[in-house]
Amino acid sequence: MGVEEEPMQVEDAEDLEESDEEEVKTEEPQVFTLKVLKVIKEAQAKHGLRHGDYQRYRSYCSRRIRRLRKYLHFVQGNKKNFRRKDVTEDVLKDEKYLYIPLMTVERAWSYAMQLKQEANTEHRKKYHLASRLRKAAQQVELFQKLTDESARCDARTKLEVQAYAADIRGTLAFELRRWNEAIEHYTQARTIYEKLASALNEEEAAVYKTRAEELVPSLRFCAYSVGDKAAGEDIMKMRPGHNDMLDTLIAETRARQAEALSEVTWRGRTVGVQHEKVRSFLLSVQEFESAVQQAEDKLDLYETQLMDCKDAVNVVKEELRQDPAYKQYQPGGDAPVGPMHYLLTYLSFIRLNTTVQRNLIIIENTEARRKEKAKGVDGRRARIQDVIRLYEIILQNLQEIPQLAGLEGDLEMRSSVQAQISAYKGFRCFYVAETYAGHEKWPEALALYSRVENYCQNSLQSELEPDLKSRVERLLTEVEGRKYAVHARSILATEDLVERTQQLNVSDLKPQLSAPALGAAVSCSSSSSSFDVVEQIQRPPLVNKPLSDRLDEYVDAPEAADRICQMPPAMQPVPCKPLFFDLALNHLQFPDVSGEMGARAAAAAAPAAAGQKGAQAAAQPGGLTGFVKGLWGWGGK
Repeated sequence: MGVEEEPMQVEDAEDLEESDEEEVKTEEPQVFTLKVLKVIKEAQAKHGLRHGDYQRYRSYCSRRIRRLRKYLHFVQGNKKNFRRKDVTEDVLKDEKYLYIPLMTVERAWSYAMQLKQEANTEHRKKYHLASRLRKAAQQVELFQKLTDESARCDARTKLEVQAYAADIRGTLAFELRRWNEAIEHYTQARTIYEKLASALNEEEAAVYKTRAEELVPSLRFCAYSVGDKAAGEDIMKMRPGHNDMLDTLIAETRARQAEALSEVTWRGRTVGVQHEKVRSFLLSVQEFESAVQQAEDKLDLYETQLMDCKDAVNVVKEELRQDPAYKQYQPGGDAPVGPMHYLLTYLSFIRLNTTVQRNLIIIENTEARRKEKAKGVDGRRARIQDVIRLYEIILQNLQEIPQLAGLEGDLEMRSSVQAQISAYKGFRCFYVAETYAGHEKWPEALALYSRVENYCQNSLQSELEPDLKSRVERLLTEVEGRKYAVHARSILATEDLVERTQQLNVSDLKPQLSAPALGAAVSCSSSSSSFDVVEQIQRPPLVNKPLSDRLDEYVDAPEAADRICQMPPAMQPVPCKPLFFDLALNHLQFPDVSGEMGARAAAAAAPAAAGQKGAQAAAQPGGLTGFVKGLWGWGGK
């Protein structure tokens, strides 16, 4: 029986194996799609990297790896024993297995970025940073090998992992200053991201386009470090993007250039530059003009430059506080200006000059909004008063320049600044004249336009910058036309006034005019060129009346609003209080009433005497009882 049962068991086993093979043949392998860049960008945005908190993101990666291994029953031993388990092709039965190596790489990378932030104060952490990035590169190499060799990953997953691996390797080479290797890896990652962006729809492609653009500054910096000077200028031009990585690259670029900058020459005097922050700022000043010409948002560049200038000025001031010569210096004195003090003057000049240029850009933007009648960010329309205020700030900044230490005797600087002050006074006066012209005050506007011409002609007698000179010349041409226009409008207003005067009928004004005024009006009515009658009869009768006297009557005339009440008020009679003087009192003789007064005094004295006697009788104790009371003291009060 036993011999006969063994073949049956073998056949059953063979049948089971054949059925399993048939099931495997019929079952198709499941293909996984992992959107690597989208997954890590969403995780980074939600867990700390929006605020640059790499430690929080690293903790999140560790927790997620632990949850994934627990969910997939893929833990690495227990509390006592550790058994390493890597994700391989054999265990890749679920898409979630791909998240384990991805989060492992992200954990090592975020730890490296955290150490990079801390390395600014603790330089030894740079070595730990390099080891973490090497671990990230090793893990991403295993991750790429897994996806490339696995048939369960589609083409998009393989491309994304390749780009991600190239990005991590490029970051490692960048931190180790292997510039050519970094260029190669960054270029590969950027190419793949651009290809993926072109193949996907618009919504999904935005993430890949953004990442491809973020790699450009790193590529430019690597090219500049290799020896391409034009790449350094390209980095400065890309500054308005406000990318944290870009700011870091610019700082590193300036730090390398600042090593060669040890002194600066200005106005024929050379001073040494010792502080690194001041050197970096002076290098940015040299590159600032070319960056402004290429930038779209110039105002943002000026704001950043002013903030850097303020930091540099504060650094120099901190060093000057320990210099006794700086404390004893008095403007206009004979004491010389020290090198560090002169460097402060140079930085202050840059700050004032940059502020002037910044305000000119604001004026240009304000003028454009005013002409288009568009609202600003604050929801308010631009006004001429805003432009006037900006020109006043410019004049204040220019007036501070000749007062800087070391420039008191610089006649060339003083002459140049005075020419600029005259030019900007002309611009300010022009806008003030525009304000008066808008209110139809033609004589004032005409006088101000003449003053603008004087300012512009005075400024053109000195040497101005080509841009400012062309603006002044255009202003002169425009003012000339405005003067003729204002003069013509003033004449038209006068003729209209005379015409209205001639059309008035003096007889209609008799009830409103007094006799002297009516006589003056009649005497002047024959002369059409006389203006004496205008003050009396140029307006309708109700216009001449103040508003306080015609509250129930409406007059459609702009002149009527100018007279609220009559000033000074007219004199009116007021009834006075009568005064009475008793003049007959001294001449009257009164009768003798002394007898009657004596009788009245005697009658009044009799009741008083009777009352006094009664009081004395009441005060004495009466009889035996009173005696006893007085003996024992009972009657005392």
